[in-house]
Amino acid sequence: MSVNIHEIAKQAGFSIATVSRVMNNKGPVNERTRKKILQVVDTLDYRLHPIARSLSRKKTDTIGVILPELVDEFFMEIIHGIDEVAHENNRFILVSSSHSQRNDVETALEFMSSGRVDGVILMAPELQKEILDIFPKSKRPVVLLNCPVEAENIVSFSINNYQGAYSAVEHLINHGYTKLGMIKGPEKNADAQARWLGFCDALKKHGLDLNSSHIIAGDFSTRSGYYGFTRLLNQKEKPDAIFAANDMTAVGIYEAASNTGLRIPQDIAVAGFDDIFLSRLLNPRLTTVHVPIMELGSSAMRYLIRMIEGDVDINKSYKVELSTGLVVGGSCGCNGSGLKSIT
Repeated sequence: MSVNIHEIAKQAGFSIATVSRVMNNKGPVNERTRKKILQVVDTLDYRLHPIARSLSRKKTDTIGVILPELVDEFFMEIIHGIDEVAHENNRFILVSSSHSQRNDVETALEFMSSGRVDGVILMAPELQKEILDIFPKSKRPVVLLNCPVEAENIVSFSINNYQGAYSAVEHLINHGYTKLGMIKGPEKNADAQARWLGFCDALKKHGLDLNSSHIIAGDFSTRSGYYGFTRLLNQKEKPDAIFAANDMTAVGIYEAASNTGLRIPQDIAVAGFDDIFLSRLLNPRLTTVHVPIMELGSSAMRYLIRMIEGDVDINKSYKVELSTGLVVGGSCGCNGSGLKSIT
């Protein structure tokens, strides 16, 4: 016969409410009483079922995480940061991909608001205005990642994409490159938009013209880097340096350059964005913008736990923007020290 909380209360000689407080570590209990109840629990080899425990506490100890994709190294690093903090706080994560589609985000939020999670971490950089319509549908605390929406009661953690891009492009300009091109990210992606603005402003500050034929649409993929670079090579006037909207795009540039016999940086310089692990394996080492990817996930998770525990006002706006840094490699013409210069 399975042991339940009623049997424990009977053998320990205390009320069910007192036993419940001990089992859930909630509320004041005399230390002698606590020890006696735990002794009975140990004797009866009782283990509180996770579902029953969550029902009694009205918490699931589970956090919902909604990201645009799950396969990219960038998103895996975010999950890693979230999971580390979750593990430290005896919580679990339930991960879902929205594929950057509004309907998928709405469905995931409704699912996660059904009582299966205590809070949600949501990253949907391509759904800026739509987020304000979706947001109220969640009945749990929500923390946004890289979603630059302006509204009350919003909690968000983001990266300074603009400054990172500006610094990388300025670094190329300071090397003497004057014909800069860019392979952009997705048109509606907030991160990509900020990086594009940083690129444009760096050129403007240094009095360089923006050559529209040197600007190629992309989607943050290796494929877009490969074919974007190929298109740039077909231009009558070729760029002498390329800023890739992210490192995966830069990887595609490297592949295309190798296939066409071009040398980096002797024939063309390259800079990227994200500082993913793969970028460190490129030869020469990619000059790129360092993004504290794991910190982005871990910081959001820590704050969400505080929201769930009632340590902060969940109706109060809270915004954090993490700084970036420039990792200097050999792809821009430097010696490739790999040192990070924080911006």
